[in-house]
Amino acid sequence: MNTFRIIGSRDGQVLEATIEPGLTLAQHLYLAGAFTARPLCSGAGRCGLCQARFLSESPDPLPEERERISAIRLEKGWRLTCRRPPVPGSRVRAALDQDETDIHPLPGPCPAVSQAASLGIDLGTTSVQWLFSRGGEVLRGAFHNPQLGAGSEVMSRLALARIPSGAARLRQAVVRAVRQVLEGLPCLPSRICLAGNSCMTYLALGMDASGLAKAPYRLDWSGGAMATLDEGLPGVYIPPLLAPFVGGDVSAGLMALAFRDGPSGPPYLLADLGTNGEFALVLPGGDVLVASVPMGPALEGVGMAHGMLAGPGVAVAFEVVPGGLKPVLFEGAPGYSEATCLASRPRLRPAAAGNGEGSVRGVSGTGYLSLLSRLRGLGAVTETGRFAPQASSPLAARVLAGLQASGGGPCLEVGGARLQATDVEALLKVKAAFSAAVKVLLAEAGVAFADLSAVCLAGALGEYVRPLDLESLGFFPPGGAAKVRVVGNTSLEGACLAAASERARLWLEELPGRTRLVEVVSAPYFQSIYLDAMRFSYAG
Repeated sequence: MNTFRIIGSRDGQVLEATIEPGLTLAQHLYLAGAFTARPLCSGAGRCGLCQARFLSESPDPLPEERERISAIRLEKGWRLTCRRPPVPGSRVRAALDQDETDIHPLPGPCPAVSQAASLGIDLGTTSVQWLFSRGGEVLRGAFHNPQLGAGSEVMSRLALARIPSGAARLRQAVVRAVRQVLEGLPCLPSRICLAGNSCMTYLALGMDASGLAKAPYRLDWSGGAMATLDEGLPGVYIPPLLAPFVGGDVSAGLMALAFRDGPSGPPYLLADLGTNGEFALVLPGGDVLVASVPMGPALEGVGMAHGMLAGPGVAVAFEVVPGGLKPVLFEGAPGYSEATCLASRPRLRPAAAGNGEGSVRGVSGTGYLSLLSRLRGLGAVTETGRFAPQASSPLAARVLAGLQASGGGPCLEVGGARLQATDVEALLKVKAAFSAAVKVLLAEAGVAFADLSAVCLAGALGEYVRPLDLESLGFFPPGGAAKVRVVGNTSLEGACLAAASERARLWLEELPGRTRLVEVVSAPYFQSIYLDAMRFSYAG
């Protein structure tokens, strides 16, 4: 028997689901319209948001399920669906949203078209941000990428896209979200630009993404042209996709820097960091070297013990106070909604009292970097990423008093947040991947770090990070933080320019002709650089 049944927990509807080899039970449920709650641990079994109940054929609990699910719920058949395949012949109860299973073009009239209006969209792996402009009127918003339930990184979504119904489900998730944005605007913009990495772009347009799913990776379409997102909508402009994993978000970002008062001049480095690290090294004369490296979702707060996307009540930084460490919380502007809009650049505020314990909903990726930097400064975490065996000061002793065993390893309770040893390891891998990619790229160009006029940080890392934190953790050499420019969401900025300006689109069209891909992971010395960089200090 190659099927199992999904029972809707709200209305009892029954779906007969065919088991697709290679997909988790969580992905099967997402395909059926479940998990609008957005599981965020990238299949590590840590966030607990993908729980569903087996009504029959319940498999034996896994260790991570015993850690995350109470004994009573385990006895009743609750399991973590990201950690197992579906069981043939089983019946699973899950919350289904019938609307989410609709993969047909959406009906309904659109607002009137305005030739004076434009819309830029940054389609990220974890979040989607948009900005609408009409004359002096500007509206902007942000929401979680509705594909998150299929997995928090691109390879899990590419696996789902192998199935025609999975590809349609992923595409329609983006189309529905964009339509909801458009239906809330005062008019329909005549010009739309969608900037995203190559994978997100292909999935949104319903294109065959098989060339991105396995090596040798290839682009069958390289953007730099108009495309159709959905019937009845204006065409969308897609910035050039520069390489299989260096997409329109980077080309739009480079254009944004070129059109504003950016770095003083080449050579400079644009680093757009999220689940995938995308790099562009702009050289004197205008040539550009690009590269990418997998970094994992830790910088998005995904897959961490207490990780969350930045939002109200989420720690995006930590400060040293006499009692230990205190979180600095994200505070959205008035009218902020996690599900819909971010009306303006978010504000930050310290936690209300004491160490902030009990006031922290979660920690963002940059919050974890800040926390690690503070802990390294106190001597509470070693260079190799281990919790210090003994305190080096009374303040460090107060912080290390929160160390306990949890989830099969050490866990530090600090400032109302949790930091597990596995969290430290995830960020150490991010740091090593960043360092190795930058070094290979600079070596290919014959440029030293000291020669760079600037390191422009964009993406998830660029929103809230403190450059000195990165220097203290070894991302940059001593003094390197002085070269860092936090440039914000250059992908969205570039998308807005491309939507509104023919001059911007002409600039983008000539970019591929002076761009070359550097395969950093294939470089013979990449592995040795990466291993040497697996410590929280700069590997010269």
